Amino acid sequence: MALSGKVKEYLDRQGLAYGLIARAAEGTLPQIAEVAGIMPRRLLRVVLLRDVEAVVMAILPSDRILDFSLLCQLLGRDLEPLYGDEIVPFFTGCELGTRPPLPELFGMQALVDESLLEPDELYFDSGSCAALVSMTSKDFQILMGNARWGRFSHTLEVLQLLHGQATLSEHISDAADRYTPKRLKKGIEAIKELPTLPATVQHILALRDNPAGRVEALNQIVERDPSLAAQVIHWARSPFYSQPDPGTIYSVQYAIDHVLGFDTTMNLALGAAMGSTFRIPLEGPLGLTALWRHSIYCAVLASELANVLPEDVSPRPEMAYLGGLLHNVGYLLLGYLFPAQCFLLNRFMMANAHLPLQLVERYVLGIEHPYIGAWLMQAWQMPEELTAAVRWHHQEDYSQPYAEYANLVLIANRLLHRLGIGDEDTDHLPTTILSSLGLDEEQALMALERVFQRRAELDALCRILPT
Repeated sequence: MALSGKVKEYLDRQGLAYGLIARAAEGTLPQIAEVAGIMPRRLLRVVLLRDVEAVVMAILPSDRILDFSLLCQLLGRDLEPLYGDEIVPFFTGCELGTRPPLPELFGMQALVDESLLEPDELYFDSGSCAALVSMTSKDFQILMGNARWGRFSHTLEVLQLLHGQATLSEHISDAADRYTPKRLKKGIEAIKELPTLPATVQHILALRDNPAGRVEALNQIVERDPSLAAQVIHWARSPFYSQPDPGTIYSVQYAIDHVLGFDTTMNLALGAAMGSTFRIPLEGPLGLTALWRHSIYCAVLASELANVLPEDVSPRPEMAYLGGLLHNVGYLLLGYLFPAQCFLLNRFMMANAHLPLQLVERYVLGIEHPYIGAWLMQAWQMPEELTAAVRWHHQEDYSQPYAEYANLVLIANRLLHRLGIGDEDTDHLPTTILSSLGLDEEQALMALERVFQRRAELDALCRILPT
C-alpha cells in the first residue's frame, strides 16, 4: 500500500508512529469505514471553510454532524464551506477525493473537534485512494500542536432522536434552536405568508380540463410571457430533443407543435414558472442550479419508468414527469419564506453531505421539505397525484391513493443516487415497491442507462434555468 509522497514526507518528518491499512477507492466515508472494518467515529473527515481572512480546516469524526452555529461562535467568524470542485486545489499532491487532515502541510488554520481527545486509534486519508493512515489519538494530538480545539459537532443519535418527531426538542441544541423559525416549530399549518399561484401557472393548469384547442391556448399563454417564450424556444433547441437543425426553431408555435408537444411544454413551463416565483440562491446543494438539474433528471427518469410499467398499473407518464419535476418544490417555498434558515441549511448540507438530508433538515429547521411542498400543492389545488408524489417521495411504505407516482419518484431518485444526483442517501430499490409497480430491477437499471446515455443532452437542458 502506498500513500501520497507529499503526505509520507510530512509524516516521516514529524517522527510519529503511524501505520497504513487498505482503503476502498470509492464510496462514502461510512462505506469506507465499513469496508476497512473500523468504527465511523474513528475515521476522520475534513471540511474546508473560508471567510475574508483565510481558509480553515475543520476536523471531526466521520459519524458526526458539523454544527455551524457552534463553529462560528467558537471562532467568532462567519465562515462559508467550500463545495465541490472548490476543494480540489487545496490538496495538491493528493489523489482526487482524498483530504488528509494535515493543516500545517497544506498551509491552513485548523479547528479540531474535542471528541477526538478520547484515547483511541484514529484513521484518516493518506492522500492516496489505496490506503488510510492509522495513528493513536495521543500522537494525532501532537500532530495538531498548532491547531485550535473545541466542540462543534453532535452525534448522529441527536439527529435520529429528532427524525420522525413533529417538532424540534427544546433541550437538544440551544444553538440550533436559535436558528429554527418558531412558526416552523409549531407546525407548517402556522405559516400564513403563502405566495399566490402565478397567473401563468393558473392559466396553464386550466388547460388540463379543456382538451379542445389547448395547444393553441398554450401557445398564446407562452407567447404572452417573454421570459417563458424564450425558455420554450431554448428547450426546443436543446440537443436533448435531437432536432436536425435547431437554428430553424424560431417561434413558440413551432417549438410546441413540432418539437416539445403539449405535455412536455406544459410541464417544463410549470417548473420554470415556479422556479422563477420562488427566488433562491443559485449555488450549493440546495441552490437552484442543483435543484433544477436534479428535478429535470428525476422527471425524465420517472417518465421513462412509467412508460415500461404494465397496463394495469398505468400511471400517466406526463404526470410522472411532473411529479419528478416538482417533487422538491418544498425547498423553493422554504427559501421564499425563510431565506436565512435555508441559507443555513445549505451551509449544513455542504459540510455534512454524508448525512441523510431529512435528518439534517429536522435538525436545522424542525421539519422536512416534503411536508412543506405537499402543503403548497394542496393550497394551490394542484392535482392529487402531484401532491402524493411531493409528500411521500421518500417513504418506502406509502401505499395510499396515487402511491404509484410517489413510488416512481422514489425509485427514480434511488437510481439517480448511483449517478451522484439528488438527495437520496441510498441506491437500494425496495422489492415491495418494485413489485407493486410491476417493475423489476433490470428494467429499472435499463431505464437509468437510457437516461445516462443522454446525460450530455440532459445537462444542456438543465443549463436553461428558470429566470
